[in-house]
Amino acid sequence: MNRNYRYIRGSQHGQECVEFDVMKPNGEYITTCVVNAYRLIIGIRTHPCGDGDGIKLDDKTALEVLRLIQKERDVIKNSGKLKTLDGWRECGLDLDEYLVVGDEVDEELADEQLNCVPPHSMKSGYFQVGEPYNQEQDENGRWRSTWATFVANGPKWIYCGHCFSNDTINRVKERDRVEKAIQARAIDE
Repeated sequence: MNRNYRYIRGSQHGQECVEFDVMKPNGEYITTCVVNAYRLIIGIRTHPCGDGDGIKLDDKTALEVLRLIQKERDVIKNSGKLKTLDGWRECGLDLDEYLVVGDEVDEELADEQLNCVPPHSMKSGYFQVGEPYNQEQDENGRWRSTWATFVANGPKWIYCGHCFSNDTINRVKERDRVEKAIQARAIDE
């Protein structure tokens, strides 16, 4: 089924979603359905439509919507420009979805992260956000916490990823959440 999908970025005021029109076989409009990106990524298949009914996405439609979400998020994440606080707020993504290891970050976004909770570690030109992100094994097989880490580069900051305490090496080797959802739902095409 060929659908005209429309991607809608998330923001502080609305959820990231994809909408599409449901048509009769003769092309007559029935209703518009809205797929909440987060709900689809975590596996929820039923989404609301404007006529009060819901639509349960089949594998093919779910995969098409996930691929569109991935494509649009890649545009946001790989813009190649300075990542800003306003850019983060406007894109509607979680910070770890917005930032890529090595991204330059403006001072406003760095300050937002530094001040959201007391920092875990802070030195001249370096800080780690105060809440651990995850646990990862170190070279000795010991499980250690990781923190979002930023280092100064002039008036900008560099995002180092999720690093061990007082370290700047990204330790979280994670796949994109959308990519995981696509792989979980991939069907023979």
